[in-house]
Amino acid sequence: MGYYSTLQRCDTVKTPLSVEEFMEKWNEAITSAIGTYEEGYLDFYIWKMDSDKDGLRWFSIDMEDWYAKHYADSGLAKFISSVIAPGASCILDFSGEDGGQWGYYIQAKTVKDIEYVRMVDGKPIEGGEGNEGLLHSE
Repeated sequence: MGYYSTLQRCDTVKTPLSVEEFMEKWNEAITSAIGTYEEGYLDFYIWKMDSDKDGLRWFSIDMEDWYAKHYADSGLAKFISSVIAPGASCILDFSGEDGGQWGYYIQAKTVKDIEYVRMVDGKPIEGGEGNEGLLHSE
């Protein structure tokens, strides 16, 4: 079956590239996934241009089903970092069928993992049976 997850959030990507340049880079990313674990997963993201003004374009992902096997999540983040405008940012958020969460904060040539920490009163907690002292003291 495999691990299913949902793409919860994908911000619009602001880019200085033309539509043709953007799509050429996207096709290069798909081609570079051939022969890797991302093959067949990166290409189900469909890009559409939302607007075009002041020499910049805004692209968003359009999918038939946001619940899928998002095995190419890091490849998607890497692609966005290669086309996003300097000074712009994009957030990708995923949630897994097991309740896990992960995501990426993306800027030009930079991809950073987003950490999801459960907190109570501003302090991280651990959960599960048999845990004593669930609040971390830091």
